[in-house]
Amino acid sequence: MASLDDSISTLHPDIIQTQILTRLDGPTLASTASTSSYLQTLCTEQKLWQEISTATWPSINDPRVVQAISSFPSGHRSFFADSYPFTEHTWQQSENHDPPTTGLISAVDLYYRGELIYSKVQEMETENGKSGWFLSTPFRVDMLDPKESVKTRIQYPGGDYEVWVRDMEESMKLNWIVIDPIKKRAANISSRNSVSATRNWLTGDLEIRFSTVVPATAVGKNAAEVAAVVSCGSAETWKEVDEEVGGEVHVRDVRLQVEDIEGKCLKGRDSLVVLQGLLGGKRCCKDGEEERRGKGRYVEYVEMKTQWREKKEKREKAQDTICMIFGFSLFVLLWSFILLR
Repeated sequence: MASLDDSISTLHPDIIQTQILTRLDGPTLASTASTSSYLQTLCTEQKLWQEISTATWPSINDPRVVQAISSFPSGHRSFFADSYPFTEHTWQQSENHDPPTTGLISAVDLYYRGELIYSKVQEMETENGKSGWFLSTPFRVDMLDPKESVKTRIQYPGGDYEVWVRDMEESMKLNWIVIDPIKKRAANISSRNSVSATRNWLTGDLEIRFSTVVPATAVGKNAAEVAAVVSCGSAETWKEVDEEVGGEVHVRDVRLQVEDIEGKCLKGRDSLVVLQGLLGGKRCCKDGEEERRGKGRYVEYVEMKTQWREKKEKREKAQDTICMIFGFSLFVLLWSFILLR
């Protein structure tokens, strides 16, 4: 019986590569490579992985990302293996807490119902420098300038606002890839699907959240959250579109921050520890299962935050009560002393 390699080798390699392999997505191409040594040779062609990667994440066509990927051990194949699967935090920094890298690159692609509506690359210097501002200040990456907004084809049709919010939550997809050019690693730190959509009470914008929860064992006493937030609003304010007539929707903010259980942004030093943990963490290729687990982790994290906040309030109330009792006792003691005189 002829081997699989012998059977396939009867086809010209150009036909296999141009007519068959180009039609496969990344996971299928990786599986195909494992079926025979001959197919493994054809499936490791760099051009195949470059086309798959750029089709999956259009932002990586940026020259800065292209240069970074060229230094990866297997180029775009290594990059795809790092960025396509979901990642888990499994790495801890050394005790001296030195910054693990001198700079990171963010490659962001935002989709609505499968249509790309925003794509951008931004570099982030992480060196401490003379002022030490980065490592000692709250960490936040803003992809848009404060007065900048991006027009979209999304329309708020008017009417039931809650129905539209649910549609936005279900229809928005976000890929946020962090690249470390020095360590030649990349990780998609977004949950891909949103985990919540809420209205900002101050600005009126709809904030769509994509979350990766980092366990407490990786960052300290309590868990932390890597949150990518997309804010959508009108050109002016939601007051103009929150009526029956509806209106055009703009993307007004795309940001990344690492928050502790209180909802406060971690400083640059601690945030870099978290991001490097995701860059060096385990990978899981089961999309559907991992997406469900990710949403489940976020729900658990929200419950954990609620419980932590309730415990904190109880402690503060107990402390207030003790202070009141102490103050009252001191007052009675002083008053008694005055009367005795």
